Amino acid sequence: MNKRTKIILSLIPVVLVFILIFVFSSFDATSSASQSSRIVNFIKKYIFPDLSTLRNKHDIKIVNDTISFIVRKAAHLSVYTLLGVFSFTGLWAIKDKKKRYFTAVGICMAYAVTDEIHQSFVPGRSCELRDVIIDTCGSAFGAAVCLVVLLLLELRRIKKQQTTSAAAGTQ
Repeated sequence: MNKRTKIILSLIPVVLVFILIFVFSSFDATSSASQSSRIVNFIKKYIFPDLSTLRNKHDIKIVNDTISFIVRKAAHLSVYTLLGVFSFTGLWAIKDKKKRYFTAVGICMAYAVTDEIHQSFVPGRSCELRDVIIDTCGSAFGAAVCLVVLLLLELRRIKKQQTTSAAAGTQ
């Protein structure tokens, strides 16, 4: 397989996550809220079952809004963490690890900005700087995990070479 084909194939997961994000961002506010409310209801039922004892409507609203906010932001963080992983690994042709890291995070941040702009055209949705920051943090985390794994593998390889060289020198 030639280098160009490998590059194209390694970027397919990045494009698939781009599409996934675009589709989720295309849902209007009602559909988007409906998706997260299923997760919120699951959390309330199985993780915090005592919340069903709340009777004050104001308290119920605060709890629902808080859990909903956390679920929605966790979704941002997790999907962009995945995008950061795929972007970092998809840019394997960039041998300088620092450059690869910042390129991956930069691509993810640029996509987060365009995604928020896209959402501003969807009924009931808005463009939020906070979401761009959360998305960028998620992608930076995902790319950092890959970078750390790569560095650990390199250290392991170097240590193995040193051990092999030392063993060969003692013979």
